[in-house]
Amino acid sequence: MTTPSSRLLSIGEYAAATQLSQKALRIYDEQRLLPPARIDAATGYRYYGSDQVPLGRLVRTLREMNLSLTDIANVVATKDGGGAEHVLAQLAQEVDERYAREKRAYHAALVQLRRPTRAEAPEIIERSRPDTTVAIRPFMANRYDFVEKFRAEAQAASEPLAHAGLVPGEAACALIDPLSDDEARLEVVIPVPTPARIPQGITLRQLPAASCAVIATSVRHAHASELAGALDALFDWFDRRGCRALDAPLVTIGTDVAGLRTEITWAFEQAAPAR
Repeated sequence: MTTPSSRLLSIGEYAAATQLSQKALRIYDEQRLLPPARIDAATGYRYYGSDQVPLGRLVRTLREMNLSLTDIANVVATKDGGGAEHVLAQLAQEVDERYAREKRAYHAALVQLRRPTRAEAPEIIERSRPDTTVAIRPFMANRYDFVEKFRAEAQAASEPLAHAGLVPGEAACALIDPLSDDEARLEVVIPVPTPARIPQGITLRQLPAASCAVIATSVRHAHASELAGALDALFDWFDRRGCRALDAPLVTIGTDVAGLRTEITWAFEQAAPAR
C-alpha cells in the first residue's frame, strides 16, 4: 500500500499543492532546482513525490522575495546542512539594502522633478587652497564600504608619516572614480609639511594653489549614496558660473548627532571661452 508521504502527484496536482505554475515547474526542472521524482518515459509526464511539497512551497516563498534562481539554489543546497538560515539572512540583508537604495533614489528623483529653488539648495562656499604637499595612498572600495575602508587606509597611511616626523593633517578621500556598487579607485590624501627628502615607502604629490567650492552635508549611513546630491550641486554651481572642475573631489568624513558629517571640496578654475 502506498503511503501518503510517498504518493506521486501529477504536475497539475503538484502545482496546486505548491501554488507554482506548471510553466515555472518546467523551468525549475531544467535548472535542476526542483526536478520531478519521476518522468514517464512513454508520455514525458512529470510526477512529483508528495514529500517534495514543502520544498516546492519554500521555492515559491523565496521567489516572492524576488531572489534569483542562483540564490534560491544556494538556500536549497544548504537546507539539510543547517546553513540555509545564514544564507537566507545574508540575502535578506541584500534585499533591505536594495530597497533602501531604491527608496533614496525615489526621493532624489522627486527632488529633481520638483526643481528645488535656490533657497532650498545646499549652501556652497568658496575657499582658497594654498599650494599643498600631500601624501597619497590608493585603495579600492564601493559605495557601501568606502567609509570603513577609507578610515582604515587613512590610519595605515598616517602611521609611517608620523614615524617619519611628518605631522599629518586631516585625511580626505579623493573620488578618482564615481562611487557605485562596483569597486572604484579612490585615494587617501593627507596634507603634510614639505619634507627635505621623501621618506621611503611614502608617495607625495603637490597640489597647486586653487580656488575650491565646498559643501557640507550630513548623511545617515556609511555609504556614498547620499553624497550624490551634494556632488551634483557642486557641478551645477560650476556650470552656472562658467567654471571647470579640477582634479577629483575630496571628501572629509567626521561624525555628528545625525550620523556622518561630510565636507566635499572640489577645486575649480574659470573655463576658457568657447571659440
